[in-house]
Amino acid sequence: MRPTEYEIVIFPGTTRPRRFTLKRRTVGILLVTTILAAVLEVAFLVQYVARSGELWELEDLRSEAAQHRQQASMLSTGMEDLRKQLSTMRDINLRLRVMLGLDPPKPSSTGPGLGGKEESNAAPALDVGGERASFSEIATQLQQKIEWLHHEALTQQEHLQELNHIAGERRAQWAATPSIWPVRGWLSSRFGHRISPFTGMDTMHGGVDISAPMHTPVIAPAAGTVTFAGTEAGLGNVVIVSHGYGLKTTYGHLSKARVKAGQTVKRGDILGEVGSTGLSTGPHLHYEVEVHGRPVDPTKYIID
Repeated sequence: MRPTEYEIVIFPGTTRPRRFTLKRRTVGILLVTTILAAVLEVAFLVQYVARSGELWELEDLRSEAAQHRQQASMLSTGMEDLRKQLSTMRDINLRLRVMLGLDPPKPSSTGPGLGGKEESNAAPALDVGGERASFSEIATQLQQKIEWLHHEALTQQEHLQELNHIAGERRAQWAATPSIWPVRGWLSSRFGHRISPFTGMDTMHGGVDISAPMHTPVIAPAAGTVTFAGTEAGLGNVVIVSHGYGLKTTYGHLSKARVKAGQTVKRGDILGEVGSTGLSTGPHLHYEVEVHGRPVDPTKYIID
């Protein structure tokens, strides 16, 4: 037969023993409660360990996210510096176009597919400092800015190539423009109508006369090719230079020529020497400039 009660005796020492009587049901309840408490404690401990691991992992993720944001911020700063350099390059391009007398560049049709009614020179904004920005948002912003910088760099490269080509043409044209005096002296007769010193009649003077001492060097005022070096009626010893672009110059009354037909010359090369051959009243150079076969005033080209 199972006992219905349990008696617990405690011997404190000097005093008489103490007795406690517990019913069998009470003992069962205490035993179950103890087991449940132990189970709950173990479960709590397991949950605590798991939770601590999640917290540690979350802290690692936060630290990694902070590092990514810092790297993205540094990358954004570098791209902003590049954007400023491209902006400076764009301003230089525009100034060069103004100096060359060119129209502003047309908007590029090869840019990234962006919506809107206007074309803007501003780069996409990039905010990587906010805690609310997700990695996908930061990556999208970085990608947009990289695409903008790539497109802007290609655009400025195209404009620079265009300017380089135009400047090369202008440089060649400038080198072929008779922009300096062919001889140092004084202007004794200008371009246009005048009274001929030989006939006394009004005649068209198709050049200018520059008086200078005999044998003073006559130089090429621009690059070109000698097309004639010989004698002509009226002008005596003559040198004719073709400069391209429809420009031709003539040097008359030379004492002698120092170049030959077919010879290429550059600005400053000696063509001949001042003389008084042909119809001449004294040592001087008769200097003509023709544009597409039409005589023009040579002094309009001289800037020296």
